[in-house]
Amino acid sequence: MTLPEDFGSIALKENDLTPTEDELQQQVDNLLNQYTSSQPVTGRSAQSGDVANIDYTGTVDGVVFTGGTATGYDLTLGSHTFIDGFEDQIIGHNIGDTFDVTVTFPEGYGDSTDAEGNTITLSGKEAVFSVTLNAITQSVVPTLTDEWVETNFAASDDLHTADALRQYFDSALYANNLDNAVMDYLLNNATFKEIPTQITSYYIRMFLNYHSQLATQYGMELNAYAQAKGYADANAMLADSDAYFEHLAKQDLVFQAIAEQLDITPTQEQIDSVNSSYADTYGAQRSMLNALQLAVLDKVEESAVLS
Repeated sequence: MTLPEDFGSIALKENDLTPTEDELQQQVDNLLNQYTSSQPVTGRSAQSGDVANIDYTGTVDGVVFTGGTATGYDLTLGSHTFIDGFEDQIIGHNIGDTFDVTVTFPEGYGDSTDAEGNTITLSGKEAVFSVTLNAITQSVVPTLTDEWVETNFAASDDLHTADALRQYFDSALYANNLDNAVMDYLLNNATFKEIPTQITSYYIRMFLNYHSQLATQYGMELNAYAQAKGYADANAMLADSDAYFEHLAKQDLVFQAIAEQLDITPTQEQIDSVNSSYADTYGAQRSMLNALQLAVLDKVEESAVLS
């Protein structure tokens, strides 16, 4: 590959990097939503967005199957956590109601067993769940005030006012915009002869491993999991990410090329900034590569020309 000639003095516009008020407010809203509290709901039926506490027992062809029964389960209506149609059939019911929910397991869904250990096929089968609605709660989002910031972020982040919190997000968004602008420029202006399959294959394996683990958690085969996400099968889901795998591979090549040309090695601080759990998951070599990429970005951004 060939780097752009001006990679050491990229020209950027300050206005393109400065966060908008809408972007800042989105960050604030996302944070406040993380601190929602639950409030009991009375006097109305369940609606989308509520958390319904339910007991349920599922049967296929009249037989109770393993994994289809729970007591006191909190289900967020509209989250699509359960099989399509399950949550929709709870909406409109009141606390204390007992009712049937009828759904169909997707093709490829894993088998279960009955009480005696006999195999119960769930793939493509209609299931009836007897559901009791025990309670309804709704989420209450806090209001951004100086007092709220002081309570939640004074000790951990030395933030004491709403304005200080907004400034924190402003700086973080600016830094992120700068990272993206530099990376976009490098990728758009570098020349790639070919992308080594060893790199794209690495990202494909990571992708498949991640989604295979999720499918296992849901008790599904990978193809059924992909279908639940709207794809024809796992191959279609994988193909939909081909461009992203290529993008990641190009980033790796650009970082490596700049590091070699400028003789960049990560500092201990940059190495330490990579979460230790990341190395445990993806290996020390990948963790070191991430630290190197941080070092390259820092160097290129220091020499960028802002106007």
